[in-house]
Amino acid sequence: MEGKSCGHLRRRDFLALPVAAAAVAAVPGIGAGAAAAAEPEWRNKQSGMTYRRLGRTGLMVSSMGMGGDDIRPDNNDFVNWAVDLGLNYFDTAPHYGMGASERGYADVVKRCGRDRVLQNTKVNVFPNRTMVYRRMFQSLEESEQNQIRNKVMEEIARRGLENPDYLGSYFSGQADGLRSAMIANALHEKYAAKFDRQKEIKAYIVNSVEGSLKALGTDHLDCLLMRGVETPFELRNTPEVLEAFESLRKQGKARFLGFSAHTDPAGILEAAIETGTYSMGMIAYHFLNAKWVDPVLEKAKKADFGVMAMKSSRVVQNPFNRRQLIPERARALDKLVPGKMTLFQKGFHWALQNPNLSGVVVGISDMAMAKEDIPLAMTAEAAAATAK
Repeated sequence: MEGKSCGHLRRRDFLALPVAAAAVAAVPGIGAGAAAAAEPEWRNKQSGMTYRRLGRTGLMVSSMGMGGDDIRPDNNDFVNWAVDLGLNYFDTAPHYGMGASERGYADVVKRCGRDRVLQNTKVNVFPNRTMVYRRMFQSLEESEQNQIRNKVMEEIARRGLENPDYLGSYFSGQADGLRSAMIANALHEKYAAKFDRQKEIKAYIVNSVEGSLKALGTDHLDCLLMRGVETPFELRNTPEVLEAFESLRKQGKARFLGFSAHTDPAGILEAAIETGTYSMGMIAYHFLNAKWVDPVLEKAKKADFGVMAMKSSRVVQNPFNRRQLIPERARALDKLVPGKMTLFQKGFHWALQNPNLSGVVVGISDMAMAKEDIPLAMTAEAAAATAK
């Protein structure tokens, strides 16, 4: 089942991977806490990598996936290297690098083969919806604006959505994004007739996917994710998303529908499960928000809903300056996961211990980061080999 080499992995590279063998050996794989798929679909299966089932999609994903923020046509050699190790889950979006990320992945697919990767991308439909409603909001009388703002802030306080441990704060403006989305939801209830749902949602998704397919150099996506969901309301009240996806699915352009969410991951994941149409999602998940998210991850597992984690280590970084750590969070994670791993490895390792997750998506920028992080998803045998 092992495919051709992309030409970047040598045995001496594999044996030199810097990872704690005990930590890797503890990572649950397909046999740990995961129900076997009736008809599992494998891509790029390699003996040194661990894989898990992505819910009812049946896709067997490498337990570590790669993000796309820093992938470029001239910066993707480490992606080829990761494919040779057995990684198969690759995430991107058309706005990453203004399209350069998708083109960077296109080069990898061309070199390594489309049959070896699970290629996913996102659509910015919900941030776009919020932007359209924001313009509508600005046209209202000040008294009505204040009334809506007060209603939104009361709901945020009631549900604790801006609790620092739950919100996370992974980037500047995250709380503002949540508030804007909730204002859009409030406007929807009263002014939905003024919002062109066919144009702003359904047509927007189709056009975005067509552009992504061209940039990626492929005729289909394995998973199409609705990016930047801020509230459960958005998933529950946009049937046009499902209509657009169904059209793309029938054309063979998108196989499974998913979402990504930084904010309110527990609420949004629960809403996605309830729709019965979304099959997977990618949510912010880490040691600080686990008490909110873990119960819903259990529901997801029972519903056969695939969940990929993101931001598992990002939470220890200053949202305004990634080079700075938040000292109290760094100390807490270091205490929670003892050992010689780097702080970022500890965050990923912690998340990988949850058998209710299908995997952890990691943002990797260069070969050094790839060699540091990817071995965390390897089998015990591979870990033993690195320790020799």
